Amino acid sequence: MRKFLFVLLLALAVGTFVFAVNAAPAGVETEGIMAYCTLADLQGSYGEDRIAAWSRLDPDTVDRAINNASAEIDGYLLSGGYSVPLSGPPDNLKKYCIDIATANLVISAGVLKDDPGGTAVLEEAKNARRYLEKVAEGKFKIPGYVEEGDVAKPPSGNVLVSSSRKLDLRGY
Repeated sequence: MRKFLFVLLLALAVGTFVFAVNAAPAGVETEGIMAYCTLADLQGSYGEDRIAAWSRLDPDTVDRAINNASAEIDGYLLSGGYSVPLSGPPDNLKKYCIDIATANLVISAGVLKDDPGGTAVLEEAKNARRYLEKVAEGKFKIPGYVEEGDVAKPPSGNVLVSSSRKLDLRGY
């Protein structure tokens, strides 16, 4: 039942995003949607040539892939109790957005059989989604962000560091 509700919430978040993006005039950024990565990030991670090939030189395809990946991440974060979009997200969310957006490009280009790198991209996106599922389930936390009602607390207690004598095994 929990998985069904999670999938339903995720589909609702993505569906709302797609409707909002399609309703916005061209060139106007939709309010409330913040991309967690950029075209430059994709090119920095996978190279300009590959991104150009996977997007078939269409900048709208890249923007759509990035926005869909960001909306998917927001769906997982909402399920985990976070307010979205996260401002100044940590580097791991940026990497996961890059991986998911690039996987979206690879799938839309349909080059999996001819491009072994495409299969690796899909595996990275699968890993990103596994992490985000754990965030949605509350098993993992986003570094630097607290859920509503939680208060960030410094670690309690003192740290005790000790060491033992170095063993001399030269005669054995």
